[in-house]
Amino acid sequence: MSCRFVVRAVVLASLLAAAPAFATRVVHFDTRALVHESSDIVIGEVAGIQAHWNERHTKIVTDVEIRVSQTLKGVPTERLTLRQLGGEVDGMRYHVPGSPVFANGEQALLFVWRDRAGRAQVNGFAQGKFDIRRDPVTGERVVERALPGLAIGNARTLTPLRAGESAPRVPLETMVGEIQRALAEDGR
Repeated sequence: MSCRFVVRAVVLASLLAAAPAFATRVVHFDTRALVHESSDIVIGEVAGIQAHWNERHTKIVTDVEIRVSQTLKGVPTERLTLRQLGGEVDGMRYHVPGSPVFANGEQALLFVWRDRAGRAQVNGFAQGKFDIRRDPVTGERVVERALPGLAIGNARTLTPLRAGESAPRVPLETMVGEIQRALAEDGR
C-alpha cells in the first residue's frame, strides 16, 4: 500500500466524519397550525387501500380511498384519495417512519394538504390523522392518534403526552369545535 493511498484514505475519512448529518425534522403542529396548513379537513371512513409502484416504477406508494361523511374545510366531496409514500408490492415493502397507518373500515378525522399535482396527502405525517373510536362507557365518539409518541391530551395544543401519562379521551365534537374556532380566526 502506498503512502499516498493511506493519506487519501485518512483525508476522506476525516471529511466524512466532519460532514453534517441530515435527518428528517418533524415540526409539532397544534390544531390552529394544522387547520391553517391544510387544504382539506374531512371526517370519513377508509373504503380501500391500494399499494402500487409510482409512474416511473421507482417508489412504492399507497392510495387510501376515504368515503367522506363531513367536510370541515375544502370543497365538499363524497370521496377523497390520499397518496402516501410507502407500502408493499410484489413482496417488497417500503416504510416511512412517522407516516400514518390505515385500515379498511376505520373512521378518521384527516388534515390534508395537496402537492403540486393536486394529490391529497395527510398533513404533518401522522400528526394529521386522528382515529375516531367510540368510548366503551359513554358511547361518545373520541379522537386519538395511534402512533406512539403522538397521543394527545388537549384538543387545542395537541401537545404530546409524556411517557407514563394516560391519555384523556378527547371528544370528536371538542376537536371539531377547535377546528371551527381556528377557521373563524383565519376568516375562512
